[in-house]
Amino acid sequence: MAKPFLPLAVSLSLLLAFPVDAAKPEKDEARDVAVRFFEDYAALQKSNKVVGLPNIQQLDAISQHFIPKLHRIFYISLREQHRCRSRGKATPWTSGDLFTSNDAGFSSFTIEPSITTQLGRQATVHFRLEKDGKTQRWDDEVILQKENGQWMIYDIEYHAPFATNKAGKSLKSVIDKNPAC
Repeated sequence: MAKPFLPLAVSLSLLLAFPVDAAKPEKDEARDVAVRFFEDYAALQKSNKVVGLPNIQQLDAISQHFIPKLHRIFYISLREQHRCRSRGKATPWTSGDLFTSNDAGFSSFTIEPSITTQLGRQATVHFRLEKDGKTQRWDDEVILQKENGQWMIYDIEYHAPFATNKAGKSLKSVIDKNPAC
């Protein structure tokens, strides 16, 4: 007569000998692109302070993260900025941080996993600014689209309640103004 625990013991020993791979979560490539952009931008801020619209060299350092249309909008905005300056008119986009709600920039950030939207993917960015012994926190959204098989930044939506001049706007809506002056 067979022992009742023998089949159970054999099954357990087989599981230990041949472990089953647990389902691995899918890689969040869109989120990874957003993280790399903000890491690259933070590094650029430390080495070559960006104020307002990035200059050509600064833009070249971060534009690989942008969809081609956003990249073009930046170059058109630089041209518009130059046109305004050469006509002696008020020059737009010369102050503040254009990549977050907070014109003072950020000290650190974290990004949540991205979610699917009509445009592609979207991820919440949690920013933190430590300045003069005070900490300020806010959230913005980064919108990503696939271009040529790669996730790229389509836009950044500003959501900080204290940023009244940017509330309800996005990066594209702020810089895509022609004529600017």
